[in-house]
Amino acid sequence: MNSLHVISNNIHWILRITMAYIFLVHGYPKLGKIVANLGYLGYLIGPFEVIGGLLLLIGPFSKELLTRIGGAMLGIIMIGAIYMHIFKWGDSFADVEYQMTLLAISLYFSFKGDNV
Repeated sequence: MNSLHVISNNIHWILRITMAYIFLVHGYPKLGKIVANLGYLGYLIGPFEVIGGLLLLIGPFSKELLTRIGGAMLGIIMIGAIYMHIFKWGDSFADVEYQMTLLAISLYFSFKGDNV
């Protein structure tokens, strides 16, 4: 097996680790707290971010479904974040490129699972 084959078979780890890091760092402080004045729904944001990030990491070692669930959880969070930024807080599409990137990566894992 040549080195390019090894790299291409494992490059998904860069996305997984980056996504997990982002959502663990941003989700952990939100655990047990209401977010964005969303009532009870606001309490789900922290757990979705933390659990979703962890599922992306453990999915390849367990069942592919875990990767898909983690990606879906993070995708839901990012759809909500984009909605809030544009429709509630008055930001433009240019202001949510970071959130759209995270949404795209989340959707990738939701649909591809561990078949990357």
